[in-house]
Amino acid sequence: MLATAWLADGAASYTVWVDERPIMTWPAHYTPMRGGLQATIRQEKDGGVLGVLQVTGVRMPGAQLRLQAQAAMLGRLCNLEHDLRGMTYRLIDTQDQLLALYELTRATRNHLEVLPLLRQLATETQRLAKVSGAFLVLARPGQAPLTAFAAEAALAAELVEQSLHQLQEAAREPLLYWPRLANEAGGHNSLLMVPIELHGRVFAGLGLLDKVGNEFVSPDRKLAQAIAEFAGAQIENVLLYQSSLEQARLRTEMEWAQRVQLRLLPQRPPAVPGLDLWAASRPALQVGGDFYDFIPSEERPFSFAVGDISGKGMAAAMLMAMTRSVIRAKSNVLPWPSPEDVMGRSNEALYDDFTEVSMFATVFVGHYYSELRQLTYANAGHSPVIYVPAGGQATMLEADGTPMGILPVSLSANHRIGIQPGDLLVIATDGLNEARNAHDELFGHGRLMSLVTSLAHKPAQEIAETLYDEVEAYSAGHMQDDDQTMVVLRGVE
Repeated sequence: MLATAWLADGAASYTVWVDERPIMTWPAHYTPMRGGLQATIRQEKDGGVLGVLQVTGVRMPGAQLRLQAQAAMLGRLCNLEHDLRGMTYRLIDTQDQLLALYELTRATRNHLEVLPLLRQLATETQRLAKVSGAFLVLARPGQAPLTAFAAEAALAAELVEQSLHQLQEAAREPLLYWPRLANEAGGHNSLLMVPIELHGRVFAGLGLLDKVGNEFVSPDRKLAQAIAEFAGAQIENVLLYQSSLEQARLRTEMEWAQRVQLRLLPQRPPAVPGLDLWAASRPALQVGGDFYDFIPSEERPFSFAVGDISGKGMAAAMLMAMTRSVIRAKSNVLPWPSPEDVMGRSNEALYDDFTEVSMFATVFVGHYYSELRQLTYANAGHSPVIYVPAGGQATMLEADGTPMGILPVSLSANHRIGIQPGDLLVIATDGLNEARNAHDELFGHGRLMSLVTSLAHKPAQEIAETLYDEVEAYSAGHMQDDDQTMVVLRGVE
């Protein structure tokens, strides 16, 4: 159109020159030669030369300005064409990435385990990125990274770990190795590593091997980063799923452990002539380290034990079961065992195990002689043990020996008290007197002893339940810190 207008105004020719060569000339039979009026066509952004417009045979006024205006217009049109092509390429690139991610989603949506997911992601990345190999590497605290490769292309574990470490140190920027891998990685000519983030931290990396042409250009990197973002979300979902499974499994195991532990404790107190007897235990966690045990025997006095393993939770629960079993065994195997004998033999059997795990147990062992209305006991560091004679005040029965597991020999000796009608003995664990309120104040021995004195005339079960209720009311606003166990013996007619 521009050429036609010039020819209509009397021009002999209209030519477009690029790199000193004519690419278009009007009229078609004209042989172009340099001369006449000329105007440079330049890029609008950086001023680069795109070509030259030339008109010959024109003598009209303003022809040069007209030609320069047309050259400027063509420069702007070329710039718009360039921008339009760029937008088209970006749209095509985005469409390709969306299609790739859609295919990736379909291929990986059914994976619920980490390693199969990593392998599928690597395989799909290799296919979508059109590379000879791909892999994903996942950091694992305290363990070697977990790596999954696609196809047979693989790297040495040292290089994979090194690359992941460099990703973590490189402010999350992609890393490009080329071409030094030819010597270091068994013939591979290029490697692009893209970080995978979780909560702002690089926890994995996506690797692409051997791009055709030995160079990962911008679209390749954009596609790899898009896949890495998708992979991060998929890996996070699977890790969360696996974590929830593990937590559910642990909860189930803890529930079973709690049931087993509760079944190990006597389900109901035995009928003992001259005694109103009750016992209960409330662990701070699902399982605990407190225990009580009743060991009835037709030929021997009524035997019982109360213990508190240091700590709480599963470790304390395991030692509790072991300690209870040893005390019960020693009580039944020895011919005429006294509490002192049971304590000494049990300490000998358990000392090495307690020492190995740096734990101990406070234990109270008692034998009640119904015909004598007398209790013989040995106390290995256990407290509180509260004795209230009928109509009297509470007294703390102090331990005379160290807790079980502290020394290789037991220092606990036999002691005797009467359990006449109206007399009361409460053997508790320190979870009651050390209960805290919202101000972090202890329930304390004094408050516990006063409460026991005020309840001494009541039945054993009511005493235990009231003690628990009072301690719980005092601790309102503060979670239970320790296991709470008690055995209540009250003399009756």
